[in-house]
Amino acid sequence: MKLILLMSVFLIFISCGNKINLASKKEVNILKEKTENLKSEVFVTVSDNSSMIIKEDATGHLYPVIVSGDHIVIEYKYEEKGEEGTIDGDYSETLHFEISKNTKELCLKDDQLTRVKLLFGKHCFCRGEAGYYYINKGTLKVLKSDKEIYFDINFSIEETSSKLKRMSKYLKL
Repeated sequence: MKLILLMSVFLIFISCGNKINLASKKEVNILKEKTENLKSEVFVTVSDNSSMIIKEDATGHLYPVIVSGDHIVIEYKYEEKGEEGTIDGDYSETLHFEISKNTKELCLKDDQLTRVKLLFGKHCFCRGEAGYYYINKGTLKVLKSDKEIYFDINFSIEETSSKLKRMSKYLKL
């Protein structure tokens, strides 16, 4: 498993300088652990003419606010429905980031991820773990044309556990 992960990261790094046809990319959603909950879904929201502001509430916790602006904001959401009859059983993880409208190709690693405000959110009834966290360990690759966008994110986060560890998505704009 570690070999596969290392090979994936290596391929991402060597591909950052290459021009790639967006239509040739495959979508990937990799969870750290397989879930027995088959009621999971993935949602992606692309907000054009927007910007993301990261605010802090009175308790010091982060949260994103999407406002009108001159960027593109992407929200990736993985969601599991809880068991029937449970009130607090739903679970979700989100990734938010923003890119310039002029971006054609972008490849960032580790601390460079702050340039796109890459933010991980964990939403559940899990005291001490739910909330938003900056991601500063991993890679992000974005390829964008006028009509389509592809992104590939591989990350780890130390502040909390997460089910997601890598996802890629190809979207028509």
